[in-house]
Amino acid sequence: MESQKFNKLLQKIKTDKRALTPIYQEFYARIILHLRFRFGKSICPEDIAQEVFETLLIMEHIEYINAPQQWLFSVADNKAIDLLRRHHEEISLTDDLKVPHNCEIPTQSIAIHLAFQHIDPLSQKILHMHFWEGYTHKEIAAELNMTCGNVRQKVSRAYKILEKFL
Repeated sequence: MESQKFNKLLQKIKTDKRALTPIYQEFYARIILHLRFRFGKSICPEDIAQEVFETLLIMEHIEYINAPQQWLFSVADNKAIDLLRRHHEEISLTDDLKVPHNCEIPTQSIAIHLAFQHIDPLSQKILHMHFWEGYTHKEIAAELNMTCGNVRQKVSRAYKILEKFL
């Protein structure tokens, strides 16, 4: 969703709560995937995503947002971190494989998580930026000081590895 359309909808939410629907439809699943990748099984991403959209409903003053997806991911990250702090939980590798009692995780997610471990850390980061955060190859290359061709190659190889294990 373009930032201009996103910001118009945010302004409209103050008078018409139905303006949240297009934002919800476009970003809900992406927020869930982002939270699962970033926090593993230590939180219930559906609950956090719901809180993100509740926050949009009650916000009084909203400045212009240039990158809506990244902004929503930041809000979701902050909500998840606040939740973890409130419960005094620490994220560790062993917690990463546990499923919270109040949230069902599809077996596909566990398989994807395990397959992801066969990819080198740099490629994991690139794949996350490309698939979950919506960065283009050019933006990733600029962010990580790499060539666009190198980023494209790493994404391609990472997908091949995932395909092999899935």
